[in-house]
Amino acid sequence: MNVFSSPSELPYFAIMLSSKLMLNDLTYRIMAEKMLELAQGQPGYLGAEYGSGEMDLLMTYWQTKEAAEGWLAHDMQRRTLSIGENFWYEEYSLKLFEVMKDMSFKYSNQGLHASRFPRIVTERGVLKILDEAQAPLLHDYINQEKAFLAPWEPYRTDGYYSLETCQLRVREMRRDFLEDKGIVFCFLSPNEDRMLAYTNYSNIIRGVFQACNLGYSLRESEQGKGIMQEALSAGIEYIHKEQHIDRIQASYMPRNARSAAVLKKLGFDKEGVARDYLKINGQWEDHILTALVLR
Repeated sequence: MNVFSSPSELPYFAIMLSSKLMLNDLTYRIMAEKMLELAQGQPGYLGAEYGSGEMDLLMTYWQTKEAAEGWLAHDMQRRTLSIGENFWYEEYSLKLFEVMKDMSFKYSNQGLHASRFPRIVTERGVLKILDEAQAPLLHDYINQEKAFLAPWEPYRTDGYYSLETCQLRVREMRRDFLEDKGIVFCFLSPNEDRMLAYTNYSNIIRGVFQACNLGYSLRESEQGKGIMQEALSAGIEYIHKEQHIDRIQASYMPRNARSAAVLKKLGFDKEGVARDYLKINGQWEDHILTALVLR
């Protein structure tokens, strides 16, 4: 979400929800998005900002004190907090305050530093963390490849395939990158109008380990063209050189010959077999454990 642009007239009013979460799951994120959508339709709404970390902050801004108090007392606001007390929140506080003075800054020379998010151009595509406006590309990818990918992925509920969930996933991708939790690189066509592959460098661990896990998928129509190897080669180079990750772990089911071949070409070594390792498409499956060590 963009930084809130202050109105020309002061004062205005803000409501701040600060919370420490016991459970930060997809349901909570969907709830937060629904609350923001509801706020946008209320009289006197000006905008919002949010941030996540050890403490989550959600700020909504209002033209008048009456409008802010109306949102503070809104039935859905109270109902959501009540649900959160039972499922999500370890603690929270809700405050209303008056903004008497504000200051803002925006770096104007976008040509020198257009984005904090990496964008890597390869021979046949673009590897990047999706922009929020590109969520429909993810939506098309998972729905068009639903039947093809089902035997190789966890069981998905219908909600997983909605555009709303894809929008939320893209926000999570961007947040995880900024918080050094993981990097989801999507491989797009050269003009960025179609998603060809998905790569996920997750569970980044720093300190004495400097490692992550790797997962990936590829459109059925792009199989056998070397696209997956191209996307992974570029991503691994970035992960190693820019993020200083020097151990990348990946696993695959023994019957997945294509995945085994890709990892072998990339230099991954087999490290063992894990029995009933992951629940894939509703069944516990054995996996071959591999790693690429770049130390």
